[in-house]
Amino acid sequence: MKTRILVGAALIAAVLGIYLLDAHVLRNTLFSRAVLWALALLTLHEVLSLGAKRVETGPGLFVLGGIAVTAVVVPYLISSHDVPIAVPGTLLVLAAVVAAGVRLLGMAPLRSAAAAFPEAALLGVGILATAGLVCFLDGILVRRNGLHAAIAVIAIAKSADMSGYFVGTLAGRRPIAPAVSPKKTWEGTIGSLLGAAGVGALLAPELNNFPPLYGAIAGAILGGAAFLGGMLASGLKRWAGVKDSAVLLPEFGGFLDLLDSILVAAPVAAVCLHGA
Repeated sequence: MKTRILVGAALIAAVLGIYLLDAHVLRNTLFSRAVLWALALLTLHEVLSLGAKRVETGPGLFVLGGIAVTAVVVPYLISSHDVPIAVPGTLLVLAAVVAAGVRLLGMAPLRSAAAAFPEAALLGVGILATAGLVCFLDGILVRRNGLHAAIAVIAIAKSADMSGYFVGTLAGRRPIAPAVSPKKTWEGTIGSLLGAAGVGALLAPELNNFPPLYGAIAGAILGGAAFLGGMLASGLKRWAGVKDSAVLLPEFGGFLDLLDSILVAAPVAAVCLHGA
């Protein structure tokens, strides 16, 4: 646990450093956008690598996924600030469908379409999960609410992770879904929601100037989304037969392990703050 606390503190310091650089030195969100984009592509690589442990993948799968992510992200980032929320979600689905279709059609002559379909589905899911990090968190929260709101959403999602971990470690008794994630407990999940609600109340002014009560409600909702993200990542890793998505950080694993809660919380936050 000591190692986990130290690494967590280092990660918090890194996020604060990015915030201070963009807010007080560069006075824009250029660097944070670059970081988000890099994290999205690295997470995409991990998702496809996990899938490759169970699905026969051909060469160039990550390249095709990277092209699809770029095709969605770049036009959105350079477009008007008043793009409706439905646009990034629509673009993500289209990019996933097109990339998966290209992969399916390209692999079908080499083997049956039925054998190529899992690879195409893996590519599509990977694009939806990772490009969403950029389109929803950067393209909506950063552009519309400022860097403060984006940091607040990340803080709420990660506070849910940390609260769930510590409460589950100290007081967890009843597993919530042992077949998917044996270490997640009901006690830890309740602690996760309460922790997210508390941080949401504290950071309510950054979330569309919410009053504390609304901030707590939004925090609890984001805590639930963070829990769902963790369960989805756990399910993917268990399907692939691995404990961590990669060996990157002690006690944390890879980028997917680090960002799983934010991948789901970001689009949920966009809807909570701006409506569907």
